[in-house]
Amino acid sequence: MTEARTLRGLLRGGFTVSARPQPLPGDLRLGWGVALLILVLGASRGQRASIQKIHFLAHLARVKATREQTRAVLKRTIGPQALSVRVEPWVNRAMAFAIAEGVADMRDGKAAVLTDAGRAVYRDLVAMPILDEEKAFLAEVGPRATEKVIEQIMKMEQF
Repeated sequence: MTEARTLRGLLRGGFTVSARPQPLPGDLRLGWGVALLILVLGASRGQRASIQKIHFLAHLARVKATREQTRAVLKRTIGPQALSVRVEPWVNRAMAFAIAEGVADMRDGKAAVLTDAGRAVYRDLVAMPILDEEKAFLAEVGPRATEKVIEQIMKMEQF
């Protein structure tokens, strides 16, 4: 009973709430996720990629260390078991938003493709001085990371 009175006394006192800026991780920023998704699709053959390839490239493009590991795997200087690839929830959210905005489309539930509007956004993103490391990585790796190669890497097979 005494604890309840003490708590009520504390709650009746004056207090203020001040907004404090909190850093928001990139994978929770919708604009960042959609931009990276568009860059992944734009760097893929025919500006089209399977869901597996999108998750593969989007996850590995985020951090310098994984970009370097991916380059080494594709150059065959290290084995595919060196890569740890995750299915990223933010990719699915970004894909849903990109489809709703008309910059991407899903084909047969297996592959995503840029629409005409998406290709225009891709050209704009390439011209902007943003996500430069990711753009360089995707330009280098995207054409070599074919669906077959990614499938073999995911199975930890030599290719």
